[in-house]
Amino acid sequence: MWDAWVHLSLIRPPGKNQCRTFPRHGLASRDTPSPVDPDTVEVLMTFEPDPADLALSSIPGHETFDPRRHRFSEEELKPQPIMKKARKVQVPEEQKDEKYWSRRYKNNEAAKRSRDARRLKENQISVRAAFLEKENALLRQEVVAVRQELSHYRAVLSRYQAQHGTL
Repeated sequence: MWDAWVHLSLIRPPGKNQCRTFPRHGLASRDTPSPVDPDTVEVLMTFEPDPADLALSSIPGHETFDPRRHRFSEEELKPQPIMKKARKVQVPEEQKDEKYWSRRYKNNEAAKRSRDARRLKENQISVRAAFLEKENALLRQEVVAVRQELSHYRAVLSRYQAQHGTL
């Protein structure tokens, strides 16, 4: 059970870990940042994607794609509409001159670049989704464990208050 815990660490600015003492009760309280920025919470977990998947998700000659750090914009994650293809119009052989072949070549190259870019983005999204699903499962386990711990401490507090009165 305890092995399933995920350890969360908060990156706090200097001076936020100080203890404050209440003179009347002699109790100490921790100052914690409020509200907590979700981007400062790190989930420590092992995630080793297949190197082939990372290679397919990375642009050759650039930095390797890191699914832990990369964030997609809302626009990038929107579903793309399905476009109807236009009917092909056959060009007669006598009109296929140098200009025609030059334009065909340029169009074929542009289509290849577009397909490659789409494939790269799809691969990045699938690797990132796998990472997020694993992280989500670990965080759900953490929530269960924290809720059980909270329930335990509430029971302890309830027993204490039943014996000694409310705090």
